[in-house]
Amino acid sequence: MLRTKHKEIKTLADIIGWIGSIAFAICGIPQAWECFRNKSAKGISPVFVGLWMIGEVCYVASVLMKFGWVDWMMFNYIMNIFSIVVIVYYLVKDRRRA
Repeated sequence: MLRTKHKEIKTLADIIGWIGSIAFAICGIPQAWECFRNKSAKGISPVFVGLWMIGEVCYVASVLMKFGWVDWMMFNYIMNIFSIVVIVYYLVKDRRRA
């Protein structure tokens, strides 16, 4: 019975993890889309984006060292890093235009 309960809790934890991961993963996409659509990152703080990237990279390293590859966690990080790369591309492009 304890094993069944433990398995149910782990399944619930995974479901909650996926829901949170999907929410966090897509939160940067609207901003990346706006940058793509406008071909500009005007108004976005480079410091914010830099700190976001540092946070993501450090957190990924920490999770990998502690837990190894966890699908729902890595989905979040990969999607966020993708959003950051798009935004940074337009930040750099804007700076070169100026």
